[in-house]
Amino acid sequence: MAEQTLLVSRRAPDFDFELTSGTPQSRQRVTLADYQDRWLILLFYPHDFTLICPTELTAVSARIDEFHKRGCDIIGISTDAIETHERWLSLPRGQGGLGGLNFPLAADEDGETARAYGVLIPRQNAALRGLFLIDPNGVMQYQVVHNLSVGRSTEEVLRVLDGIQSGGLCPAEWTPEQPVMDIGGTLGPHSLVGQYRIEAMIGTGAFGTVFRAEDVTLQRRVALKILQNERAGSMDALLAEARLAAALNHPNVCIVHAVDGTQGFPMVVMEYIDGRALNKLLENGRMPLEQTVAIGQQIALGMAAAHEQGIVHGDLKPANIMVTEDEVVKIMDFGLARRHKKQKVDETVVEMEKTSGSLSGTPGYMSPEQARGGRPIPASDVFSLGLILYEMSAGRKAVTGQSLLEALRQIDQIHGERMADGLPEPIGGILRRALVQETDRRTVTMCEISELLTL
Repeated sequence: MAEQTLLVSRRAPDFDFELTSGTPQSRQRVTLADYQDRWLILLFYPHDFTLICPTELTAVSARIDEFHKRGCDIIGISTDAIETHERWLSLPRGQGGLGGLNFPLAADEDGETARAYGVLIPRQNAALRGLFLIDPNGVMQYQVVHNLSVGRSTEEVLRVLDGIQSGGLCPAEWTPEQPVMDIGGTLGPHSLVGQYRIEAMIGTGAFGTVFRAEDVTLQRRVALKILQNERAGSMDALLAEARLAAALNHPNVCIVHAVDGTQGFPMVVMEYIDGRALNKLLENGRMPLEQTVAIGQQIALGMAAAHEQGIVHGDLKPANIMVTEDEVVKIMDFGLARRHKKQKVDETVVEMEKTSGSLSGTPGYMSPEQARGGRPIPASDVFSLGLILYEMSAGRKAVTGQSLLEALRQIDQIHGERMADGLPEPIGGILRRALVQETDRRTVTMCEISELLTL
């Protein structure tokens, strides 16, 4: 019998075989790399000309447009020779053939691919009815193996494809017209997610829901960030965010313990911080100079460590800065962060990549270049910190526009000299250098700001 191997969530085994669409002229050799950036279904079947194979393959072929609309290609695979495939494809159905298919067949004569996917029956040199769904990154997302005598339902294959592409949990009777399960709304106190027992929800936002939880294995309190189900490509986005944050080891940056996607949804396990977000503290108005300097210096130190590793936050704002009871600062949510190519020029990390052309960040704390659709760079974080320092020192926001357009217009009118007027040192001096419209003139670094923030 075939030796079954769990392949889900692993890199799919590579393949290298010859395809045909029915004629020698249509033959081509393909590998897994040829399907990069596309979804791919591998349909293993026992042999050409057998009884069940024509009915299930033609059923899939009849709905090929539905697969293509989902960005998914299909390959049928058996251990028969390519010539046998072509004879089977060219013969009319009334004579035992297929009369053509809307997807190609692959010849795996030595059974090496079937063996790699765990569906080869060596004694018969035939494959079980295996179905494997591979995502555009080459990772196996679904596998199922049927008995030789049991065909597969095309409707079920499409349902599975829709469910996986939706980015959320899909119940047994789920259809694409229905919403996926709201994980954040479903979890509650005492719910167990892997090794984490939920205690309470502590926040929710555009990207997901954050829970306070107990790690029952390591017996420590953690924060779980669970991404919203409806966000396309959520796992990739979350992994990128977590890897950036996990690369930072600094007392003023929130620690990322782990990334977990084994529960059916993407989740980041973070250090639990018992404190309040800076925006909540600012609701009380202007901060004393000593407190402004102490908090600002810690923000600058944490961001200096990030910039040293080529990491830009891109959305630095009071809501992403936690302050503990002992006034220890922790920078959160590198959700818009990017790792940059970098070079040192007078110890300043400068951006070497082209802008993305899209708007990213929070308007009230956005740099002029971000407001124009540019990609955030280290100097963008400096401008954002300048706006935060102004708000802490002046007791009011620098950008107060009620609409996006108004906020962006106000950002273009910010100038350090004017913003520093009437504010104490060292805050005023920092704003003159940080709140500069042109990035080539905004040369002060986070490291320098941390040194300036002393009394």
